[in-house]
Amino acid sequence: MSSSVKKYLQIILFATAGILMFWLAYRGQDVSSLISALDGAHWEYVLAAGVANVLSHYFRALRWDLLLSPLGYITKKSNLFLSVMVMYFANLAIPRSGEVVRCGIVNRYENVTFATALGTVAAERVADLVALAILTLWVLGVQAAFVGTILENNPEISANVGNIFGSLPILIIVFAFVIAFFVILCLLIVKKNIFGIGDKIKNLWSNFKAGLTAILKLENKFLFLFYTISIWFIYFFTLYLVFLAFDFTSHLSFFSAMTLSVLGTFGVVVPSPGGIGTWHFIAIEILYIWGINRNPDGGAYALVAHGVQDLTFIVVGVVSLWLLPFINKNGKHSLS
Repeated sequence: MSSSVKKYLQIILFATAGILMFWLAYRGQDVSSLISALDGAHWEYVLAAGVANVLSHYFRALRWDLLLSPLGYITKKSNLFLSVMVMYFANLAIPRSGEVVRCGIVNRYENVTFATALGTVAAERVADLVALAILTLWVLGVQAAFVGTILENNPEISANVGNIFGSLPILIIVFAFVIAFFVILCLLIVKKNIFGIGDKIKNLWSNFKAGLTAILKLENKFLFLFYTISIWFIYFFTLYLVFLAFDFTSHLSFFSAMTLSVLGTFGVVVPSPGGIGTWHFIAIEILYIWGINRNPDGGAYALVAHGVQDLTFIVVGVVSLWLLPFINKNGKHSLS
């Protein structure tokens, strides 16, 4: 099977999963009531949420630049920002493909080795995982009863969580075995330098390790921390702005937006395009616990909050794809 056929099959599979999950989240919604709820939205707040969403990804580009600088790369921030936006656009088609895409872009336009770029992206993910872990502990600690209510109202979720943790030891053993096999195979190839592949693996690992450990070489760790906090703060703020867009959610606080953002993140990690369906389901259930009707109010909020994000990714992502070759024409970069 050719790589192009596999790619299209992946797109179809993930798109089907997203559509199914979206249908499950909205199967009980009354369309006319949903449209009526959307008509009552204050769209200026939604527009502001879209702008804030783009700003958060500009901070992500600035943070990435901090990781590349100690490695000797002087990059154009506009190229980094555009590649980040293309990343999110690509993720809508094939989940988790965007990281590879953005590394390919900086490799092409900034001459950053692909393995090094991938290492810095991995370092970014580690920083974000630490932030998410801290925020999750906060949600579980401060609002444990709230999380318990979600599981109580949805016993199927509680059962699935139990099944996951029940099979976790087996999954860890299998994962460890696969990793060990892969490491041993690579070490054997490197030692024997089979067909010269060993030298290539050593070079790739050296570049990847340099990118991954770039965070230890940061000249301004405070600025890296500031960008990380800013990224997450803006994520919360965009959801809060959409709260203000509807009369039935305008009373909810910024801390409510934090809770929704943290718990909603676990819906995005499910392999559907951009968390379509899973994020909507989680958001609707959380809002219901806060006294917001599932139909149509919760459905309307989830549709707009997630929709403005995806629309931003599509519009800015397409524009970014057009701009990249244009501003880098003949190797000349016309934007700072």
